[in-house]
Amino acid sequence: MKKYVVYVLKRLLAMIPILLIVSFGIFFLLRISGSSEMATIIGDKPATDELKERIINEYGLDDPLFLRYVNWLKGVVSGDFGRDYSSGQAVSELIVTRVPVTLGLVGISFVLGTVMAILLGVIASLHRNKPVDTVISLVMLFFSSVPAFLICVVVLILVAKFVPGYSFVGTYTNTREFFQRIMLPAFIMSLGHLALLGRVTRSSMTSQLQSPYIITALAKGIEPKEVTFKHAFHNAVIPVLTVAGNSLAGAIGSTVLIEQIFSLPGIGGLLISGVQTNNYPVVQILVMLMLIIYLLVSLLVDVLYVIVDPRVSLT
Repeated sequence: MKKYVVYVLKRLLAMIPILLIVSFGIFFLLRISGSSEMATIIGDKPATDELKERIINEYGLDDPLFLRYVNWLKGVVSGDFGRDYSSGQAVSELIVTRVPVTLGLVGISFVLGTVMAILLGVIASLHRNKPVDTVISLVMLFFSSVPAFLICVVVLILVAKFVPGYSFVGTYTNTREFFQRIMLPAFIMSLGHLALLGRVTRSSMTSQLQSPYIITALAKGIEPKEVTFKHAFHNAVIPVLTVAGNSLAGAIGSTVLIEQIFSLPGIGGLLISGVQTNNYPVVQILVMLMLIIYLLVSLLVDVLYVIVDPRVSLT
């Protein structure tokens, strides 16, 4: 147990320089883009001298960029993510209201995609070079080749034609509404996981089923089901776990497209809106949040890899 704690602490400490470098880069890149923060903050209000002076003092716009970065970083560490340039609302409040939608979308799609991928991949490997294998392989190839936005458009057309009362926007005030509006986009998103993980599962299981130790186990009279799931699947799941972890880590970024198409109030849509309106505090925090999630999921996958396969050492 101690080695796991030490390893996790080392990895967490190693994340700090990465986060600092990325935060520094995104902070300065946004401000050398040529857009005026003053104009964004003022918006449609009359640009009086008094208002400009108040904004300069309130946001520290006349301070050197590096000093502004340090002050922003201090605020982030203390839990103050800044305020939305358009509404003046705290960025943390905006994120808190949208995170459940994005996490629900990612979580449901990942679970659905992983379960279907492992199930279909195992079935295909057990019926290698048979019609079942061919059909499953074609399905996976189809979903890996067709762009996600095209599937979304087709689904929207079908829903509008056959389910006219269905809506993806609303209050999300209860569990029923939440799942009703998020299940279909999550299912579409899960198809990407299915296409990738399914092929990896099939390939890995096929390789294990053809291994000498499997042939030996069958020759000794061990039940085929036990050989398949206790021995072959246990070893086959290791590369699947790695790919699944990377897929999950990158899923946060892929929600941007799904949320935009289905008008879901998640952090992906908030990020796009922030970029379009030059809302720097929102963009900065969301980029950092996505990076942190990616790094933490990658760490979790590495730890799980060692737990599943004790032969792998923590370094």
